[in-house]
Amino acid sequence: MSSQENKPRRDHERSDWDLRYVVWGSIVLVVSVAVMLPALWWIFKEFQSWAGARQMGTAHVTEREATPPEPRLQVGPTEEWTEMLTRERSILNSYRWIDRSKGIVHIPIDRAMQLIVERGLPAQEKDGGQPR
Repeated sequence: MSSQENKPRRDHERSDWDLRYVVWGSIVLVVSVAVMLPALWWIFKEFQSWAGARQMGTAHVTEREATPPEPRLQVGPTEEWTEMLTRERSILNSYRWIDRSKGIVHIPIDRAMQLIVERGLPAQEKDGGQPR
């Protein structure tokens, strides 16, 4: 046996591919891209001019629509929080009439808790009108 016969071949199989198909595939790819890019650019420009012609935006906004719907964001949350706490504390810690004709009075929360501790909760009526 000769040394040439034992060496493996280092080239490709010429029967499995054809250079013509590779060249034609490359040509088709380049031509397709060359045709599609200008077409897509033209479509983009058409849509852009169409959108501009529709007068999109806030041209037709009325004064009522200019204010956002509820709930709105707070401008000064710390100040508003402090104001709300002050208002609620003044309500909880004050005496006032709820219904003068029926004799219903609002008393401070601390005083109401003291009275409940001293007297207990009032008896509740069952469905039949009897206290429990």
